[in-house]
Amino acid sequence: MTLRLLRLPNDLLPLADMLAPSFQYPENKEWSVQTDEQEEIVDTVKNLRRVWPLIRAIQFVSPPLRDLIRGCVWDQDGQLVGVTLVQRRGATDVWIVGTVGVLPAFRRQGIARKLLQAGLDLVREHGGKKTWLSVIDGNLPAYTLYTSLGFEHYSGTIELHTAREQASLELALPEGYTLSPLSHFEWRPRYELANRIVPDKLRKYEPVQVARFREPAMMRLLWPLIVFAQGAREADFAIRTREGQIVAHGGYAIKVRGQGPHQIRASLDPAHPELAPYVVRYLLHQVVTSSPGHRVEFSVPQWMGGLVTAAEEAGFTRRMTYCRMGLEL
Repeated sequence: MTLRLLRLPNDLLPLADMLAPSFQYPENKEWSVQTDEQEEIVDTVKNLRRVWPLIRAIQFVSPPLRDLIRGCVWDQDGQLVGVTLVQRRGATDVWIVGTVGVLPAFRRQGIARKLLQAGLDLVREHGGKKTWLSVIDGNLPAYTLYTSLGFEHYSGTIELHTAREQASLELALPEGYTLSPLSHFEWRPRYELANRIVPDKLRKYEPVQVARFREPAMMRLLWPLIVFAQGAREADFAIRTREGQIVAHGGYAIKVRGQGPHQIRASLDPAHPELAPYVVRYLLHQVVTSSPGHRVEFSVPQWMGGLVTAAEEAGFTRRMTYCRMGLEL
């Protein structure tokens, strides 16, 4: 039994084999990673392995991108049975604990605790001051573990999905607004909207910082590799008032390879609730008409209740709720 640092790229293919099984919950099957998600995880990790030499070359000349994937693994006689993955948010001192997973046969042995403690030590070694993670609401063993290590439950997200084969009719954009494309690298509109609408209670662990939104210059070379690994085609948009103030932005990732779900995302100024139905219908129409036959997933912060309501009215159902938990290091 060995707890060690993640070794890239050598550990990528073993991770592809253990990640999906580590998120199976025999006692709560509704929490388990679905078949299309399992295929997506394996495909993404294997494609990362293929393009890793290019990723490594970009990281060599751009130190901030070296924190794209770090972590620790539990090696049991040559088999990876547990993993914690951490990553820096942009060029800030805030990190995300993106994954804490242990194969079902090896749970309740203290492995997750040791992995997470090692992951937090790794974050501290690289200058991290704050970190946050998400845990399924109702996953009491994981929630208890996180609180015992000092994590505070401060927010949450609602995950919705739909398997519609045909999109509902698009709604007309309400009068007084304009919609325009938004490049992945146009950081300022996203920053301006977040700085105006993110609740104070979130900012303790998710501060709205320019360094979070303005990505390193070399990300322009790295981003196409990440999109390739995900097997997706992405697009984003912004909605502004007549006066030019941004009040919403969103986007989607359409699967162009494999059987994974489409993803849609949106951020909406709560002062403009009339836009919620339009934003959801617009996004759903884009992904379903472009590539039918896939589930569509939509993760919404709990404090954006207007988007949740609009999604349910458009045919989405709630799959699960996640608790967002933060820790000051």
